[in-house]
Amino acid sequence: MKALYIDSQSPSHSEQLKDFTKNLPKHIKTYFKNMFPIIEWLPNYNWIWFSGDLTAAITVGTLVIPQSLAYAKMANLPPVYGLYTSFIGVITYPLFGTSKDVSIGTSAIMSLFLGQLMTKFTMTPQYISGEWTLSDVATLLALFAGFIAMAIGLLRLGLLFHFICQPAIAGFMAGSGLSILINQFGKIFGIPGINTTEAPYLVFGKTLARLNLITIDAAFGLTSLLYLYFVKYLSQYLTRRYPQHRHLLFFFNSSRSIVVLVFSTLICFMIHRFGQISPFTIIGTVPAGFGHMGPPKIKMDLVGYFGTDLISIVVLLIMEHGAISSSLGKMADYKVNMSQEVFTIGLSNIFGSFFGAYPGTGAFSRTAVMSKSGTRTPLTSFFVGLIVIVSIYVFTPAFTFIPNASLAAIIAHAVTDLISGPKVWKRFWDVHPSELLIFASAYIISLFTRMDVSVYVPVAISLVVQLYRIARPRHAFLTRLEPTDLYFPADHHPSLHLQPIHPSILCFQPQESLLFQNSTFLFEALIDQVKKTTRQGQPLAEKVGDRPWNQAVSIQKERELPVLEAIVLDLSGVHQMDYSSMELLMDTSAQLDRYAGVQVRWYIVMSYSPTVRQCLLFAGFGTQRRHPLTGQFLSDLSRKEEKEERQWSKEEKKGFEEVKIEQVEVKKESKRFVHLNFMSHRNPVDDVSSVDDTVESGSRCGHSDEEDQFASIQYRFPYFFTSIHEAVKAALNQRTRELEIVRVVSDGDLGSVEA
Repeated sequence: MKALYIDSQSPSHSEQLKDFTKNLPKHIKTYFKNMFPIIEWLPNYNWIWFSGDLTAAITVGTLVIPQSLAYAKMANLPPVYGLYTSFIGVITYPLFGTSKDVSIGTSAIMSLFLGQLMTKFTMTPQYISGEWTLSDVATLLALFAGFIAMAIGLLRLGLLFHFICQPAIAGFMAGSGLSILINQFGKIFGIPGINTTEAPYLVFGKTLARLNLITIDAAFGLTSLLYLYFVKYLSQYLTRRYPQHRHLLFFFNSSRSIVVLVFSTLICFMIHRFGQISPFTIIGTVPAGFGHMGPPKIKMDLVGYFGTDLISIVVLLIMEHGAISSSLGKMADYKVNMSQEVFTIGLSNIFGSFFGAYPGTGAFSRTAVMSKSGTRTPLTSFFVGLIVIVSIYVFTPAFTFIPNASLAAIIAHAVTDLISGPKVWKRFWDVHPSELLIFASAYIISLFTRMDVSVYVPVAISLVVQLYRIARPRHAFLTRLEPTDLYFPADHHPSLHLQPIHPSILCFQPQESLLFQNSTFLFEALIDQVKKTTRQGQPLAEKVGDRPWNQAVSIQKERELPVLEAIVLDLSGVHQMDYSSMELLMDTSAQLDRYAGVQVRWYIVMSYSPTVRQCLLFAGFGTQRRHPLTGQFLSDLSRKEEKEERQWSKEEKKGFEEVKIEQVEVKKESKRFVHLNFMSHRNPVDDVSSVDDTVESGSRCGHSDEEDQFASIQYRFPYFFTSIHEAVKAALNQRTRELEIVRVVSDGDLGSVEA
């Protein structure tokens, strides 16, 4: 039987640089290829995809028009700006986007935040004097927010989105949806004098206080809201009752917003047509065409005025877009490249600034409708853009008579899906109270201050929680479950059959990566456990006054404890290790040597991390050769030994490849070992190969007799192991050999000792 030795040797820095330089042209080509994902799927475009995209575009097109007008009003901008924003986003997205479902354009969250900024802006002397205009603000914010987002995408920093945890996203969305809903109540009831840019709790209070001022606009607002919810729940009921008609019912459900818009506009138009003064509040004249198209006017004083708000705008753009695109990508089983998505948002807003658009991003409600309506490719967005263009040039005269109350009802209905109920709160609590804290902070803060603050605070809390988890990771001292070879933490329940490995052997398992933030905590925990379960190698003084202040323990208790002989360090779950943790491990080893009065051996269960292996070998834990004077470990990666190791690795791997070529009838199952570095010799210091001598490869591994060389898998370094079972057996075997040597010496049989 032969053993298979594995070592994932790390390449040197020069080799890594050489490999990077060699593959640099390939990386550059891949980078630019990923910039245009349309190249991958457009050549395969077919009529089936076209029919699905066109159907979805018509469905979404009936929703994008009323939402664009309503969201622009929410942003305190003329309604036509919403059409401009929805047009350029959907036209640009198919060229660069990686999601088939996303619909870029106006969004409720961004519009609400811009509405808060616009209220402050309209009170500036520059706006009152005419130096600054609404068009200047809309295009400038879109332009500079687009530049920032595009830079983030080009640098491929979209991964920063994944630093925002799900409770923070859910809380932000739920709080934003509730804030928007509160802001629309006054418009639905036609209550005058409500400043919707104030904190939502103030808006809610003032709305309740002025309920006696309800106007006739409430007839449109309440009727529209009731119709929207009636159709929604009726469609859900009929779909369950008649699933064979689900496609027709889906179109009936998704067109409810345009039905409200058409009928309410028609009623207002008929009142106006017959010469009556309309008692309803309407949005007013909407100009046809792209009246604001042209290069954006860059006014640096205006940029300085909104300088701090630009970062918040970019954060909201990325957060809303990333949340909806990534969730739908998981549902539809395709990958969304967040860096490319952020780049696409940036380009869309830059191009939009030339058409009079304000900052836009992926919208929740429209994107959800597009996903459910059967879209097949990102080209659906292009067809939606064509519908918007037709609306801008053909239907704008009819938009004049749209009631504000109906638009408010459409907005309120669209955002209710964002609001999370008690079931979601309970799920966060069941996982961990900190998850609910993050969610609740985002939810509550959004009701009392600006929306961007409800992003920063929960993200900060989540980072603090994560840093605490890293700095205070879980760890365990393992015991054996008798009579098996399974190992569990000492506090595992039930613990009736858990027994210590040996009184003088401690098995320690860190359950996180060893980094400078947590290594002090972990190794101090190990030292504390050693001092708790073992005694010093040198006896303490009889008198308490003659002992150090930190060693005033009972003599009787001290004599009952064993002396520490070995530590089994389970690093199978550790995949990162840095210099600080390596230094602390070396200091811990030296400290335990002094405490035990003997040279404590370390048996290390390895992960397949080259970083961990490199640090342990650098610290000398592979062979544990000691300096003759200081007793400290000598590095296993000195220049001479590292050169020998690399040469040995090359020669042995080459030898294995030659042997493998000769064995033409090796089964396919054994080929999975080809990519490893195979060693046919083990360090002479090692004597643990006997651990697996009883393993029968034919019966336990499913290999034939010709494959017996793969029965035992080990590391070349004598103190590295692939499992806790091997490490514990090696520690116990070594202890048995040392006891045998002591017995032979005490009997005076020096010949046996030399043997």
